Amino acid sequence: MSKFPFGLCDTHCDTLLCMRGEKTDFNNDRHHISFDRTADFTYYTQVMAVYSTASLSDEECWRQFLDTTDYAQTLLSSHPEIMQCRTKEDLAFVRARGLRSFILAVEGGKLLGGDLSRLDECYARGVRFLTLVWGGETCMGGAHDVGGGLSPFGISVLKRMLELGIVPDVSHASKEIFYQTAAYCDDAGVPFMATHSNSAAVWEHTRNLTDEQFRMIMHSGGLVGVSFCTPHLGGENVTVSTVVDHIEHYLSLGGEHTVCFGGDLDGIGDMPVPMTGVGDMGLYYEEMAKRGFSERLIADIFSGNAMAFFERVL
Repeated sequence: MSKFPFGLCDTHCDTLLCMRGEKTDFNNDRHHISFDRTADFTYYTQVMAVYSTASLSDEECWRQFLDTTDYAQTLLSSHPEIMQCRTKEDLAFVRARGLRSFILAVEGGKLLGGDLSRLDECYARGVRFLTLVWGGETCMGGAHDVGGGLSPFGISVLKRMLELGIVPDVSHASKEIFYQTAAYCDDAGVPFMATHSNSAAVWEHTRNLTDEQFRMIMHSGGLVGVSFCTPHLGGENVTVSTVVDHIEHYLSLGGEHTVCFGGDLDGIGDMPVPMTGVGDMGLYYEEMAKRGFSERLIADIFSGNAMAFFERVL
């Protein structure tokens, strides 16, 4: 029986790329995420991103994406208890049967390499979220560390994403790309999200969201995942309590239906003390309960908000 009467949803990890690189399985003792360590929750849905590795060429990133998603399909053939979700009906099936599941994402649009048809192939393989940029200047435009807006190709990608139903993710985006994305989504009447972005009001960092940016995502009907990346949380001496500080600030902005977890597991080095991986998520329940969060609010942060968002956009 599950320890907690709710599920766990998380909007960002890099575990799938780690699995493919090390030829490991969904259940493993090598990575921050192992699906068999989520048994404390009634179900588990993880957004698994394929990262466009900065040191690789656009073409090499595309090949890495194809190889990694092929690898995931091979693993699924021997794991009937794990499902890739592509639709809201898939999500309902997972919840009803208490399964473990994942949704594909892409982190960094550089793998598109100027070829818009690749976006359609991403969608066909199940990609439903795309982080527009990661770092530096790419075919998509400039990230948070260099600034600059979407390139003409980046604008064409964003427009096609909205046609297909791939949700734009503004984590890592420059301010210019953030506001461009918000404007295009507003015109289309669709939400956007930040899969793994913490609060700049709690800890100032170019990767973090200002209060205005959080409110814009919230008012679009979007979602914001709080990550476990210590440089984005508070630098040194980061603990589970520090993560909840960021969550609590988002709640103070009215984000009780917007905030969730986007841990960035297997994409970060040090984790908040004493966390070692997904099996320690109960620590956040204990910290939130200690602060007086209601059971309903805790359940929404752990899964309710993300699942409601997924069901709206898939």
